[in-house]
Amino acid sequence: LDAGLQTLGFSDHTPYPFPNGYYSTFRMFPEELAGYVAAVEDVRRRYAGQIQIHLRVEAEYYPKYFKDMVAMVKDQGIEYMLLGQHMLYDEMEGIGTGAPTADPVLLRQYCDQTIDAMYTGLFTYFAHPDIMNFAGEEAVYRREMRRLCRAAKECNLPLEINLLGLYLQRQYPDPRFWEIAAEEGCKVVLGVDAHKPES
Repeated sequence: LDAGLQTLGFSDHTPYPFPNGYYSTFRMFPEELAGYVAAVEDVRRRYAGQIQIHLRVEAEYYPKYFKDMVAMVKDQGIEYMLLGQHMLYDEMEGIGTGAPTADPVLLRQYCDQTIDAMYTGLFTYFAHPDIMNFAGEEAVYRREMRRLCRAAKECNLPLEINLLGLYLQRQYPDPRFWEIAAEEGCKVVLGVDAHKPES
């Protein structure tokens, strides 16, 4: 309110119902979802008429567990989901997208997985789509990311320039990616990705 914001959306990392008692290290646990929803709804009530508050989650697309995750959150009043693919495959069998790699197979997997996610039609926009830290052949990067950008345009799904990555000088935003997105005429949004209130 002090900053003059008129709309604020909360998008914590969604829980995932993993098998065999596995718990993620960077998302809320399934049993915390109801408390998250209640907290955001409480803020919405307290500040009604002063600021619009939206309830959302940020989710990876893990094909084996995606339907179970969607079933878990769909009745909780979640307004929309952001796609944020921090892991390839899934957390138990995959690797992080922020780890530097020159392997074209991993870049192709990232693009395949996120393209499949976009075509589910369940995501509102794609957060930090350039998070994949690829240090391999330039032509391979441009070919695969062009494929991703064309899918985003076909799905009418905006791509997010992530300001936290810019602020912390991470590997994203990646100028190469945004050149391709501009050439393909993709829709773009700016995302704060605050993590902390002071951010």
